[in-house]
Amino acid sequence: MKIPINKNILNDVELFSDSLLKRKADLQIIIDESLQNNFDAKFEELTFTGKYVQGLKRVLQKGGEFQEIDNLDHVNKDLTENMEKVIGDIRALLIHSSETNIKYFEDSYLSLTPNCFQNLNDLLEDLEWVKKYLNYQKHSDKN
Repeated sequence: MKIPINKNILNDVELFSDSLLKRKADLQIIIDESLQNNFDAKFEELTFTGKYVQGLKRVLQKGGEFQEIDNLDHVNKDLTENMEKVIGDIRALLIHSSETNIKYFEDSYLSLTPNCFQNLNDLLEDLEWVKKYLNYQKHSDKN
């Protein structure tokens, strides 16, 4: 069963995670644009990729502790490809947004600067929580 994305989902995610989202206001802009343009599936794909990227980053941080990982080069390549996918997905979700929003996201998340990279990492953490919440809702609706 598909869990509908709604305007107030981030409040539910914060209750579920028992913590505050780091980039809630900006994530709300992405959700609003997704709802307005019927991009629900694209948004869910973004949450999936965000959660996947977070998992890849954890693998790289643990690195040598995982015996089953022979070559971290493959993980690095996968991480790079999926970071590019996240950036492309954000741009696609904001395609009909105001020029102000587009410029803000380009300057805050999508440019190749250390500050943007940190902001994007914070946003990815939030997206991971959204995906965990959506997964929880899907499984709890089956019971």
